[in-house]
Amino acid sequence: MKKTLLSLSILFSLGANAQLTQANHAPTVGFNYDIFQCDTAGVNQGATTGASAIWNFTAINTTTAAIANYSTVAASNATYPAADVAVTSSATDIAYFKSTANDLNFYGGDISFGVVGGTLVYTTPATYATYPMALNSSITSNPTGSVTALGSTGPIGGTVIATADGTGTLNLDVPNAAAGTTLKSFTDITRVKTTETLTGNISVFGIPITVNVSRLNYDYYSPSASRAAIFSIANTSFTLTPAIGTPTINVLKSVTVQRDYNVVSVNEPQKASIQLSVYPNPAATVINFATTSPEATKVIAFDVTGKLVATEVLEMGKAKMNLTNLSSGMYIYHVVDKNNLVLKSDKFNVSK
Repeated sequence: MKKTLLSLSILFSLGANAQLTQANHAPTVGFNYDIFQCDTAGVNQGATTGASAIWNFTAINTTTAAIANYSTVAASNATYPAADVAVTSSATDIAYFKSTANDLNFYGGDISFGVVGGTLVYTTPATYATYPMALNSSITSNPTGSVTALGSTGPIGGTVIATADGTGTLNLDVPNAAAGTTLKSFTDITRVKTTETLTGNISVFGIPITVNVSRLNYDYYSPSASRAAIFSIANTSFTLTPAIGTPTINVLKSVTVQRDYNVVSVNEPQKASIQLSVYPNPAATVINFATTSPEATKVIAFDVTGKLVATEVLEMGKAKMNLTNLSSGMYIYHVVDKNNLVLKSDKFNVSK
């Protein structure tokens, strides 16, 4: 058992060393990406934090009708003079940023309070990252500026805390334009938890309105795969409170996954996926792995909670995994080389 656990820790050591920098994280002109909205049912961020974490979101359902295509362009809006790039998917979905070697600052853009749209303009920006952002890095900022909603403009401010609360491996089905969805394991993930609390004031028909916004975001970044988050879970609550009466409270949750992630930097040797046979699948007692790759050395399997359940050495390209102690359900496997670099990842099912 000790040897098996050691193997797992080596396999996921890349995640423990992952960090975000301006070069692999900050939006830059010409960087484009697409995201799918996902079904939020059964999806939660969980309590997994720290080094060598494993996050499994392999059963998410995407909605192809809700694809957002984002592009990054040079900022040219006099309302946001300090911003140098704008990330946009439409005329009503634009965000303005400026990055340095030390941090990433957000200057505002379009904002939504459910069915009510508005515009946020920060003179003192919110800081969403401090570079390099490694495990336990944290930055607190106190943005101030103005909010425009319902035809009125007033002051707004609050607190934003961004913390890298986990590093490790993210397993999920990645939507692909050509092949539907394929299982992908991102082994260099840095998860950034962002809490944002804002309070603003506007006036509607002479009636003072207090605007409160509370956000909790979990963004999963792979420095070797994309500047944008590969996977995001966002929880937003807001109130528009009249001077008299009961506040209206709305809670929104959204889950998004990036399609056809763009490779923007390579920090580790990249391995081409190998040819592999896995049979029978589903299986009841034994499952076989076979490959002609001379690099493949072993197969590691774990359940959907991230618990290691089996390790088998490949001999002459073949391995037989005993499933008698496993319950029915879905499992994820990695085929790795002698340096514990992942050569192939996918799923198998146990059916009894």
